[in-house]
Amino acid sequence: MPSMSNFMAYGGGPRLCAGTELAKLEMAVFLHHLVLKFRWELDEPDCAFAFPFLDFPKGLPIKIQAITS
Repeated sequence: MPSMSNFMAYGGGPRLCAGTELAKLEMAVFLHHLVLKFRWELDEPDCAFAFPFLDFPKGLPIKIQAITS
């Protein structure tokens, strides 16, 4: 069994996955709707983080609420 450290999600070379571009398009559409149709806020507004290294030892809990119109 090959090592998972060598795994390439869509393959590469002459055997590239035929659905790569469709999968990328579906992810873009999903993220577009997720950003536009939901309100996002930090569960703990005082959560400290620094740029450029984002490290969240306890994760980054968020609240997501559907935007109704």
